[in-house]
Amino acid sequence: MAQDKYGNIDDLLSNSPDESPRTATPSRRRSRPSPALGVMSGDRRPTSITDGLKAEKQAAEKALADAHKTFESEKHTLLKELDEARSSTVGSAPIVLRMPVTKQEVTFELRRISPELIEVSPENERIQGFLDEISLKDILPSIRKHGQQKPGTVRPIGDGKYELIEGSRRLASVRLAEIDYLALVGDVPDADVRELGIIENRHQDVSPYEKAKAYQRQMERGEFENWTQLGAARGISSSHISRYRACAELDEIYVRILPSPSDMPLSYGETLGKLRRKDDDALRRKAEAVLNLRLSALANGAGEMMDVEEILKQLKSAVRNKLEKPTTRDPVVYQSENGKLQVKHSITNKGANKFEMSGLSSDQLETLIGFMKSNLKVDTTK
Repeated sequence: MAQDKYGNIDDLLSNSPDESPRTATPSRRRSRPSPALGVMSGDRRPTSITDGLKAEKQAAEKALADAHKTFESEKHTLLKELDEARSSTVGSAPIVLRMPVTKQEVTFELRRISPELIEVSPENERIQGFLDEISLKDILPSIRKHGQQKPGTVRPIGDGKYELIEGSRRLASVRLAEIDYLALVGDVPDADVRELGIIENRHQDVSPYEKAKAYQRQMERGEFENWTQLGAARGISSSHISRYRACAELDEIYVRILPSPSDMPLSYGETLGKLRRKDDDALRRKAEAVLNLRLSALANGAGEMMDVEEILKQLKSAVRNKLEKPTTRDPVVYQSENGKLQVKHSITNKGANKFEMSGLSSDQLETLIGFMKSNLKVDTTK
């Protein structure tokens, strides 16, 4: 029988134990069988727990990738069907579309509806208060001249009113143009409302601020425990999650000064956070001045506005000009005639006055403290 460092090869390859008597041999530490021998014997199991976990992880990732691919394909089909439906005319035959989440088939009719009867869904990520003539300048002139060509999507909510699912920029534009809203009307299930809005927003993406606020609402509803969990679930890198979090902490005024919220870069929140830490008051005053310019341009019908880069330059200059280098002063030493009492005065590079005293008696120290309390109107802090 062949012997090697792995033991008796014939025994290892045998499917049944060797029943022949065997001379007892001194015990020795048994070596782990070779993976190659495992393959030769038909053993296809992982050779370690780590390999098993890797295999399970790869299988799960493949299943997730396949599901994502199927979902994206179905969304692409839905978008194509929506575009075909939007090319129909009012009063044409109803169309049936399959929803992206519930897979239900929903019948839609194309109608013209008064904007006053339409409420925007709370699932819509776009903040409606940011939509004005300046932020809508890419579509508003065309809607005023030619009317609304591309319908939005709504669902009835009772009492003759409707909930807007997607198309909020068009809704804001027709309100400014004072015309009716062209919409596909269908009983869309709740689970599909958010997904339809996200699909449509890819045509004119919402700003990082609006996305961050939508993420924040999801955490408040208990869908995610924190930003880290949200990022892991949505496949967002930790650096991007940090930037979304900074955007969520922005005061709304810093969004309103932009030509359009969609012009905001993802790093905007982090940049302004650094400026705020330097001089929050000066930064806010400059933002208010820029906002007044925007409101003036809006009132006068002026189409030109500072772009994001110029606005950031203005904000940075406000903070930079405020920071002046403190005046420093070399130490000056005062002393009594006998040299026992010394007072050294200096001004640090942070602008703080610094006094160092030596040789003071307890009575002299009490007298000095009383003088400062009386003349500087100060007292001990509690």
